[in-house]
Amino acid sequence: MNRIDADLLHALGELDEALAVLDGDTLVALNAPMQALVPGEPGQASADWAASVLGLATALEAPLGARQRCGVSGEYLAQRVALDARHVLLRLTDERARLHHLQRQLDDREGLLFTSRSLTVSEMGSVLAHELNQPIGATANLLRGLKLRLSRRHPDSTDELAALDKAVQQVTYASQIIGRVREYTQSRQPKTEPLDLVELVHQSLGLLDWDLQREAVQLHLRLPLAPVMVQGDAVMLQQVLINLLRNALDALRLDRPAEPVIEIELQADGPRAELRVADNGPGITPQTEARLFLPFSSTKPNGMGLGLSICRSLIEMHQGRLWFSRRDMGGCCFHFALPLPVAAPQPTLEKTT
Repeated sequence: MNRIDADLLHALGELDEALAVLDGDTLVALNAPMQALVPGEPGQASADWAASVLGLATALEAPLGARQRCGVSGEYLAQRVALDARHVLLRLTDERARLHHLQRQLDDREGLLFTSRSLTVSEMGSVLAHELNQPIGATANLLRGLKLRLSRRHPDSTDELAALDKAVQQVTYASQIIGRVREYTQSRQPKTEPLDLVELVHQSLGLLDWDLQREAVQLHLRLPLAPVMVQGDAVMLQQVLINLLRNALDALRLDRPAEPVIEIELQADGPRAELRVADNGPGITPQTEARLFLPFSSTKPNGMGLGLSICRSLIEMHQGRLWFSRRDMGGCCFHFALPLPVAAPQPTLEKTT
């Protein structure tokens, strides 16, 4: 190759790669993206030209094909490829956008975990308040009844009557504490705003992309081409979707099929939008199905049995519904439906795999 085709460099520049051609220790040509990262002129010594980026000179001495990080924080990735006997093509990839995107993903994951813990604690308090309030109320009624009978049969049993009075007071105090817990947890109401369920699905999958890749799970998506707008709290609804997806991943990990698949389908039908999350895992027994949404009922070794109970509460806070169905080919399928705004258009579906 006696002459470097400038048009070729320009065309490659459209791929957002910074490219330069070296002839031994001399810079022959560079395209616009490379010019923006490492300013230089053809004919310049490569050592002088590369000095503007920390570590680039060392990368130029690395074996052909090797990838070397350079820059103050390793934000560039350098690689040399032979063009012919004399010329070498240098590719310098700017990793800052990717690293920034990765950091944002990590921040989003941490935010999701924090929100998940917050919602779990809040909903756990609500569940505990509901479950404890009934036996405490029954205990208070029994104590009052016992005191009434004792006062009628043994009016002189002042010590026993006083003890029963104190017991009723303590039970009443416990009931008041639970009432305050319930009042606190119920103050977490959805911050309703217009949100797109299609975008919510993509954002949630982005937060679980590492888990999906690690488990080599195929995703079958059937999502509308147009947005499906609902009124809701994006954080709460994302928490529900993430929980359903993680349950599907756990099921596929527990009894892995030959080709693990998670299907996500979103339909806008009539007054409601319905989102479906299905897997081809082992499924569940009828006994487990009967207790799916009961608090503190879990088939996982370290599970608390609150995930689906919390999800149902969050969906019901949005005037929606969450339910389970069996798949003919095996596995589990969870649905949740949310009300659509009046006269919302029904979008055309697309199918992707």
